[in-house]
Amino acid sequence: MNRPFFFLHIPKTAGTTLNGVFDDNLTRERILDLYTESQHRALADVTYEEIARYRMVRGHVFIADFAQILDGPVNFRVFTFLRDPVQRVISEYYFLKRWPKSHLYKYLNENNVSLLEYVTGEDRVLRRRGRNNMVNSLSGVRRSDLDEGLELAWHHLRNRFEFFGVLERFDESLLMLKRLMGLGSIFHEKRNVRGESLDRPVTREEFEIISERNRYDIRLYERAVEEFAARVDRLGPAFQADVRMFEAINNRFQRVTELVDRRAGLDRGVLINPK
Repeated sequence: MNRPFFFLHIPKTAGTTLNGVFDDNLTRERILDLYTESQHRALADVTYEEIARYRMVRGHVFIADFAQILDGPVNFRVFTFLRDPVQRVISEYYFLKRWPKSHLYKYLNENNVSLLEYVTGEDRVLRRRGRNNMVNSLSGVRRSDLDEGLELAWHHLRNRFEFFGVLERFDESLLMLKRLMGLGSIFHEKRNVRGESLDRPVTREEFEIISERNRYDIRLYERAVEEFAARVDRLGPAFQADVRMFEAINNRFQRVTELVDRRAGLDRGVLINPK
């Protein structure tokens, strides 16, 4: 039976850029998207045999029981990307507040929700927002014991997932994924990026509170970064040479695409190439 890749897309971890690479390499008929409510509802009518025919399943999927994904009827090859937790939360907040199509745009703006309120609010809408999203996403959202959740998330990442990447080492991550998936071109332009001059600096108080509210994500991220570095080291100097060459060529590619976008007026507004 075919072994589809399962991209568990944690928000604001460069997933939209990754999906652009996947779209360049796979036909739409080989990808099952799980991003919208309608796509999630339609999944109920898809059989396991039909899912197994896809090359990739991807989306913002919150999994309560990982046994269904890792040991279920479809033999998925699961992977994900991580990001510095504090930066991920800040990016998520501004994205949701600035992009009119986001599901929280109206709520955040009509209630004038601040960054601190986003990570500390206890009402129904904000209770799970901005707090240890990576641990919850990688362990099972129904788990209330975050110590247990941290260890389970780490077990999944290190021992059960086919691969994990790190946004802060994106090019190395992408080259490793290219080898794993047998991808062709992986040159990419930056997507789903907020305008750099839009956000005010985060205060020390905000940074400390976000860090405290995401302390389990930080512990998971620190372990993942160390493990990722060890995996890169094991690939040896030839891999580092490939990374340097790719970075040089892709930097030129990005400069050209940015110039084309500016001339076409595609970078105007709050977000550049929003999803």
